[in-house]
Amino acid sequence: MTKQELIEQLKNIKDQYLNDSKGEIDADAIIEAITDIIHDTEGNDGLDFTMEYDDEYEENFESVDFTQLDV
Repeated sequence: MTKQELIEQLKNIKDQYLNDSKGEIDADAIIEAITDIIHDTEGNDGLDFTMEYDDEYEENFESVDFTQLDV
């Protein structure tokens, strides 16, 4: 999500709240909308599956000689 898209989403939430003549938009609805934006911005619902440590782990794991391991 770009910075402009984020700003537009927040403006939309604000406008909906200000134009809510029936009082249907409460704090819970606003928090839910903001949470959705956060998840969209982070991607993958906030889960980060980067593999930045795999190379380091792989190198250390492969350098261990298990042929002499006593069972």
